[in-house]
Amino acid sequence: MRAGSARLIDHSTLRELNEVRNRAGLPPIPTLWAQMRHARMQLVLTSAAFDFPATLPGNARYVGPILDDPEWADAAGWSPPDGDDPLVLVAMSSTFQNHVDCMQRIADALGELPVRGLVTTGPAVEPGRIRAPTNVEVVASAPHAEVLPRADLVVTHGGHGTVIKALAAGCPLVILHHGRDQADNAVRVTRRGAGVAVPRTASSARIARAVAEVLGDASYREAAARLGRAIVRDVAESPLLDELERVPARRG
Repeated sequence: MRAGSARLIDHSTLRELNEVRNRAGLPPIPTLWAQMRHARMQLVLTSAAFDFPATLPGNARYVGPILDDPEWADAAGWSPPDGDDPLVLVAMSSTFQNHVDCMQRIADALGELPVRGLVTTGPAVEPGRIRAPTNVEVVASAPHAEVLPRADLVVTHGGHGTVIKALAAGCPLVILHHGRDQADNAVRVTRRGAGVAVPRTASSARIARAVAEVLGDASYREAAARLGRAIVRDVAESPLLDELERVPARRG
């Protein structure tokens, strides 16, 4: 599977990448992954606090995550659902991962609980494909930077962007990982006590139990808040711009 995915990526991107390298006066590379071995620097856009302890290659640096909302997120006219019940944000993949059925089971699970659900489908799924219980609102997008400080829990596929933003806001998580980096991110969350993981095929009843467990146990929120404070410190102290500004000097 690794070889097949590498061939797929190379087929779609390698020619363009080598054209860029040629314009920069750099030799061609045989595979996309060779770019990492040839790079003078690897700027890792996550928090060292989120990662497990490791010895990085000499050309790699943690520079903190990017917490900005994507440009497609709708910041106009959002307001939290009415009521005082816990607010649960559902944020699944922004790209297609065949996750409509999973998202429907999550919405059904929230419909069985005393919560206010906000499901953001992202650009990969039309909101109308999700049947919303009366206590759940389904929208294409909402500004997570505004939603997360008010949220009590995030249910997600476990993508790095959503996970790191939820933790930075001190929100615990229920993760139904699908693939890519998501299982690894789920382990980073669960090992720190900041949430739970359930299979992507879990029934709505099992998802509801997981949501109720995390909402009912303050230790999950406390652990998420501890990890989130460390992530926010890394964001505030991010050396990203300093590292980028040093690139021309190193090249010269």
